[in-house]
Amino acid sequence: MFKNQIEGETKNAVGKAQEAYGDFTDDNEHRTEGRLRSAAGQVQSQYGEVVDNAREFTVKQPVGALAIAATVGFVLGALITRR
Repeated sequence: MFKNQIEGETKNAVGKAQEAYGDFTDDNEHRTEGRLRSAAGQVQSQYGEVVDNAREFTVKQPVGALAIAATVGFVLGALITRR
């Protein structure tokens, strides 16, 4: 696990605890803030997982990663110069 995944999981857990506290005290502000924090944590954790998978793919298949990068660069270049 990398930094983003760990931080994301931590934010998710804190958000769920804050949401539970809001439910317990019937405080909509804490409940909403907890839900938002939990959602942000899930997004950050998923981002970390995508980066981890991309890193593993690049290490295992460097030629394939280079071909993908070249294709993306070519397509972006063609779209930009088309104007």
